[in-house]
Amino acid sequence: MNKEVTLQQIFSDVVLFFDRHKKLIFGITISGVLVVILFQKLKPAYYETSAIVTSGISAYERIPFDQDEDVLNQRSAINLINNLQLDIKKEDYKSLSYKLDISDTDASQLKFIEAEPLLRQDKDEKFHNTPKFQINLVVRDYNIISNIEDGLLYYFNSNDYILRYKTQYNTDNKHKIDAIEAEIAEIKDLRRKGTSTIDMSTNRIFSSKERTEAENQIISLEDMKSIIRTQDLIKPLDFVKGFTRTEIAERSVLVWGTTIGVLSFFFSLIVGLVRDVRSRIDKE
Repeated sequence: MNKEVTLQQIFSDVVLFFDRHKKLIFGITISGVLVVILFQKLKPAYYETSAIVTSGISAYERIPFDQDEDVLNQRSAINLINNLQLDIKKEDYKSLSYKLDISDTDASQLKFIEAEPLLRQDKDEKFHNTPKFQINLVVRDYNIISNIEDGLLYYFNSNDYILRYKTQYNTDNKHKIDAIEAEIAEIKDLRRKGTSTIDMSTNRIFSSKERTEAENQIISLEDMKSIIRTQDLIKPLDFVKGFTRTEIAERSVLVWGTTIGVLSFFFSLIVGLVRDVRSRIDKE
């Protein structure tokens, strides 16, 4: 019974406390929310956007595929982009301007840039790499988004290290295509002459006794040539989906308004308690 009276008394005190200080609590809470909303509306806007990209750096370097992944390794490309964030943190806009081939003014409008891998989840809920990654961009002026996209392409295409490996990669692919075309020409020549004895030890031609076998060999070589030509399309950086040219500013009014509103509410309770304590001391 005493416990019930005690709980009832506590509940009664709480209700009376809120009744005594309702104007104070309401005023402080609403004031905190309004200040945040006003601040978020008046402060400089920023714009968030993202792009999906891929890079052929690991292909140029001949980095072998991970047996479990079987995809292009994107670590080097991701690290190159994240390195730009170091210049943004230091506000080294001269360096950004040089690396991206953009004006100092555009460089100063960069607020944040980050690259992160895009992962896929299998049926066992394990995550695996994909040959693509995402670039997250935050700018103060949405008009520079296209300039940043072009700047990133320049950043990769003008990199001496990448260019050396890409040149060698394309040269090797050209030699492979030349060798395949020579092999195809030889097979066609042998088939035309009707040759029936071919040195199998070379492993260059499987058989020419039947036209279908020679034709299958030619098709196989043509497929190989097509794959190599496709590999030549791999770029240092290629946009699968470019940055969205958003004009909607990110202000986080709801998040900050809710957070400050809750903090203001608890602050008003503390002020109310302090008032009650002072009032009791004055009465005593």
